[in-house]
Amino acid sequence: MDDRINGQEPPGDYSWCDLVVSTLILSISAKVLCLGLLVLTSSHLTGLLRAQPIPDESERFEVASIRPGSVNDGRPAMEFTPGGGLRATNVTLKLLIELAYEIRPEQLSGGAGWTGSEQYTVIAKGPEALSAAEQKALTLKRLRGLLAERFQLAIPSEASQASGYVLTVEKKGHKMAVADHDPASRQLRQVGRWEIRAQGVEMPLLARFLGVHLQATVVDRTGLEGRYSFRLNWTPVPLPSSVAALNGLPEESLIPAVREQLGLRLERQKTATDRYTIEHAEKPTEN
Repeated sequence: MDDRINGQEPPGDYSWCDLVVSTLILSISAKVLCLGLLVLTSSHLTGLLRAQPIPDESERFEVASIRPGSVNDGRPAMEFTPGGGLRATNVTLKLLIELAYEIRPEQLSGGAGWTGSEQYTVIAKGPEALSAAEQKALTLKRLRGLLAERFQLAIPSEASQASGYVLTVEKKGHKMAVADHDPASRQLRQVGRWEIRAQGVEMPLLARFLGVHLQATVVDRTGLEGRYSFRLNWTPVPLPSSVAALNGLPEESLIPAVREQLGLRLERQKTATDRYTIEHAEKPTEN
């Protein structure tokens, strides 16, 4: 069985940002792999996120450059940089939106054709020395402001009840190892097509990872704090005749694998899923 995806080898080690970005990238290229969870009592809740006013200085990148990329310039890549900065290459506006709002590709619609095809290089620097958690939150906030300011982005959002999953602990307890690793070393390593090895991963991040593969919102209700290490293999049985046969399908072999190997349960339930629509966007001026 060929583990490559569209002719590419599966990725290796992931940092936090690498996981989010790589899962998003893979879901675009293979439609089976990819890189806010609030249960609402009402059936619909609509909010409009139009092009934002110029953010406060503390919420802006110190320096930000957006340049068009070359056609088929390579695989998209993004990383958080020290001080709340960001470096992204070969990325589309839609991919930047998915990162900024922490959403899956199927949660985003609308926009002219160029928003999902034209690639950009974004290099943005922040002045502060921040912790990992503070850096992530501030970087995404700055990125949302940058998209509104430079792309004139207007993006309405609507939250509606949709079929999703709730992640809980089995009655006999979970089977993961409690990690005492430095937060900076946490990672998910993709091994082949259907296996990951996690080191120092928090449950909300696992829930997000599962949601990308299942193409649905996964709400973390494990009640587990801290970080955990584990291996997870969800090779489907029988194996598909080709990787292409799985394109566009959720990987439901994950559900029994999570129960048997991690001691966690995925149960279907209606959850609030945010849907975003690109109402307006303009190509940025090169700088």
